[in-house]
Amino acid sequence: MKLMLNIACFSSLYFSSPLLAAEGSAEATPPAASSAPTAPAIQIGAEYHFSLWRTDDGLAADGKEVKETDMAVKAARIWLKGKLSDQISWNVLYRAEKSALERYWLSNKVNDNLDVSIGLQKLKIYGWGRRLASGANSPILGQLLVLNPSLPSDSMAIDIVYKLAGTLSLTFIKDYYDTKAPCGLNRDDCKSWNKFDQQKQPAINFEWAGSFGSVQPLIQYGVYDIGKSSILTAGMRFKMDNLESHADYTVDTRLARGKDSAGLVEEQKETVSGMVIYGEYKLGNVSPFLLVSTLGVEQFTAPGGTQTKINTDGKIDDNGQTLGLGAFFEHWGSIYRPYTAVSRISGKYKNAATAAEEDRSRTDLMVGLVGKF
Repeated sequence: MKLMLNIACFSSLYFSSPLLAAEGSAEATPPAASSAPTAPAIQIGAEYHFSLWRTDDGLAADGKEVKETDMAVKAARIWLKGKLSDQISWNVLYRAEKSALERYWLSNKVNDNLDVSIGLQKLKIYGWGRRLASGANSPILGQLLVLNPSLPSDSMAIDIVYKLAGTLSLTFIKDYYDTKAPCGLNRDDCKSWNKFDQQKQPAINFEWAGSFGSVQPLIQYGVYDIGKSSILTAGMRFKMDNLESHADYTVDTRLARGKDSAGLVEEQKETVSGMVIYGEYKLGNVSPFLLVSTLGVEQFTAPGGTQTKINTDGKIDDNGQTLGLGAFFEHWGSIYRPYTAVSRISGKYKNAATAAEEDRSRTDLMVGLVGKF
């Protein structure tokens, strides 16, 4: 039996679906001759992200500024991929900086049009912005993705993908529950209808990622928390040789389990919504990029009450805007990809002394290095 060892490369901004061939299906290895069984193959790859940043943070109480300079290892990942047969492949993602497995799954290529993946996977939610960008490897993320979804970023799932004018995907996921819910002994005050840790049924996500040349429309819809809550995203991607751009709008409607003034159980609706726009254009050895992101949260308000649209001191958790500018330097290909960037997030806060609303912001200056080998 012959063992093949290939060195695989992975982009720091990964512009392909994490559940399809680009991340470890049978297409990653040349087919064996028809007269002999397929030789097992292992692919090894890695990606990393180091950053030096300077923060001028004015989001704290009364706008008190906090200035800080620091270095960080944001990502150190190792990928392992292999084949058990022509149809079945396995995939593992290890996070070295966290000393933990991040994802692991088996993929079965049933036929040329149908793929099935089972295991701990990256979920297809919150649009192109989530599918194409890694939180650890992207210099800037909008607050919509930072607050991201009620569902975990990676979860046990069965993902069924069918090729049709792009791809149709149906995913069954371990259902979401609110691990921070203040559940009493009788569990009557849980925020989550899934009652904290009692799995009632799988959450379900549907996705259509179209493919029409350079244009790729996207529709995602999912239900979770025993069907009480839902996520809907509409997006569009435009990709050419030198251009990568995408835009999404997401509405996450969460129906929490609460109690009314009489102590009776009621549905308490909260809506998280926002837009993410990203564009990156390669100009020779420089790739400038732009990110614009918005966040809005409509919290539950009891009848007769009013909602003040303000953030929590030190956080952006109710409303906010993110603007980011930067550039990647492509002189050394994918192995060494330095970047420089600046981002500004802002939102409204309540001044504790005057009770007036005021704007506060945080500015981050960054230089970093992402790479793959």
